[in-house]
Amino acid sequence: MAPGRTAVKAVSALTDVVLPRPRGPRLLIYHQVNAGLGRQMEVRLEDFRRQLDWLAANREVVDLDQAITRWSDSGSERLVVLTFDDGYRDTYTTAFPLIREQGLPFTLYLATDSIETGRPLGPPAKAEPLSWDQIGIMLGSGLVTIGAHTHRHLDLRFLSVDAVEDELGTGDDLIETRLGIRPGHFAYPWGFWSSTADPVVRRRYTSAALGGSARSQSRPELHLLHRYPVQLSDGYRFFGARLRGGLRLEEVIRRRIKGYTGP
Repeated sequence: MAPGRTAVKAVSALTDVVLPRPRGPRLLIYHQVNAGLGRQMEVRLEDFRRQLDWLAANREVVDLDQAITRWSDSGSERLVVLTFDDGYRDTYTTAFPLIREQGLPFTLYLATDSIETGRPLGPPAKAEPLSWDQIGIMLGSGLVTIGAHTHRHLDLRFLSVDAVEDELGTGDDLIETRLGIRPGHFAYPWGFWSSTADPVVRRRYTSAALGGSARSQSRPELHLLHRYPVQLSDGYRFFGARLRGGLRLEEVIRRRIKGYTGP
């Protein structure tokens, strides 16, 4: 891990100790497991295994609907929701066997274009998409909640209302056609909220998830649910800190670098 990144995480963890601890369940964002690409959006296999073991022993992992229902309960900050974005094949080949072994529920937010066409979601050979058959097998385990993540994974901040409708409608229709499920939950691509998309999203889905652990929510703002990104550089060392406070200073820095000013 780069020394600068380690320092930011360490200072963020200390800052979180001083700040009021966020309330409500922890929604964790995963993308790839053991991809070997070196991107922050992946985690190493051994780190992922240790993270799951720790969660199974120290937290209650619940599905998204349970988390929403129990959000305002005392001690709800000990509830954890596992979510996987985009639809990478290693979710099935690498992550799913470990999750199934622990019997943990999780949510798949699917970007349907790559799944339908087989086009990689990143560098070829290391970011292959799931197939519908693989998703069906995971769905059959009873552990999976299927969520929407648009069709082409476009940043909705830069689309018209009609284009947003098309992105969401195409994705939802494909999920329903291939899996027999109409998704009730949604995650914004890149974690970026869009004022144009917001009314469309609210009409279509029960909940909508963003990125970044920027806000403490004592009761769920169902269409502005913040999730905590689990990063390659978190490893196992900073995983507990990520859950406790979200490494909020790091999130502030990320937002400034990305130029994101949304919720």
